[in-house]
Amino acid sequence: MFGDRNTSEIWSLALALMIAVSAVGVAFTSGVAAQSDSDVLVDESFAPTNSTQSAYVDITGATDMNGSGPMAVDVTYEGLAPGESAGNGTVLMSETVNVAAGNVSASEYSLAESDTDYDEIVVSATVQNSGDGSLIASTDWGTLEQVSGGGGGALGGAGGLSLPVIAVLVVGGGYYLTRED
Repeated sequence: MFGDRNTSEIWSLALALMIAVSAVGVAFTSGVAAQSDSDVLVDESFAPTNSTQSAYVDITGATDMNGSGPMAVDVTYEGLAPGESAGNGTVLMSETVNVAAGNVSASEYSLAESDTDYDEIVVSATVQNSGDGSLIASTDWGTLEQVSGGGGGALGGAGGLSLPVIAVLVVGGGYYLTRED
């Protein structure tokens, strides 16, 4: 299988590429919701951690809004302390996002260090005018997480290898594999 030198080089370079890709220091968690005729577009929650940097909602307008102008969508990020329920917590941020036909409009809340004191943060998005939910093609929400350490992924326990050291190893290995005998 690996008897041919050129094939062996390709597999080695592919492995090096996979290692480099796993060194990305940011991870995403999210959920996508297909829309129905509901006016509530997003009603989800997450538990904030020290690595949670922000939460976001992306809203895509339908390509044909039947002559209606941009739709107004209220997006709210609410922190819930132990024993609190949605609607009774602390509003961390609330804004109105205008969604035009065929376009993606976004809302993002950057978490403060004190936001990790909440048990959960509720993310909600609701159209202002009843019935406008049918003019929203899709919504996507999630969190942006920071991965600590030297590179995350398979390299998290690599004994403190940093990205520049790994890059030097990959380049050196590529040179070694492609040199002529």
